Amino acid sequence: MSVCPALRRVEGGFICNYSGKPVNPFDWYCIGNYAECPVYIRFKSQQTTQTVQQQQQAQQAVQVVQLSSVERVETDFDKAIKPVVDNLFMKYDEVVKKLDESWQSYESSVLNFRRQWEAEKMILKRSIDLLASSISNYEKALRELELKRDLMPEEQYAKTRQEIEEKLGALKAVLEDVERRYSSIEEIINQHFKRVLATSTNAEVINLRVSLSRLDEMLKEGKISREAYERLKKELEGVVP
Repeated sequence: MSVCPALRRVEGGFICNYSGKPVNPFDWYCIGNYAECPVYIRFKSQQTTQTVQQQQQAQQAVQVVQLSSVERVETDFDKAIKPVVDNLFMKYDEVVKKLDESWQSYESSVLNFRRQWEAEKMILKRSIDLLASSISNYEKALRELELKRDLMPEEQYAKTRQEIEEKLGALKAVLEDVERRYSSIEEIINQHFKRVLATSTNAEVINLRVSLSRLDEMLKEGKISREAYERLKKELEGVVP
């Protein structure tokens, strides 16, 4: 059996804490069905109203605090934060400017060194051709030596063969080194050139990019041969300033 929470025993009987008056719990709603008691209902209604008012007052207080905080932040920003922000912007404005200048310098250097490379690499190509020709001559001499082996003393044959093989081995080592270093430089310079070609805002480079794109399309569509493609591509890339 439920008992009203406002029922309190006192000397001489019972009292209702809601009304402050004596009460006979056995003749009233205090025991069992106190939720139907008019005094209980009135008290709960007043309590609910007070709770809503308190919540509204609390919300208003929070809003006041928030507004105060915003005003304080604005004041703090002007006095302390804004100079820090301004300094950071000034720093990175300068950084971006230097990056732009560095990129322009890089782009100019790539185009300049590539133009030099395209001209001077012909010396290396010619050197490779000469080395390959010399190697071929020594290989031919080695084959001819084998044909004459039965016509010459064994000691002379062995000595001559050793000399040819030593020269042949040395030439092959030189050729391998030259080709390796040539290919490495060619690949690196082309990588830089492709990077500039893809990102440059230089008008002539942009025109070259468009022309090369059209050339690629013509090759894919079969309108030109691979040989013609390579020749035209080389000519187009050679006109870059």
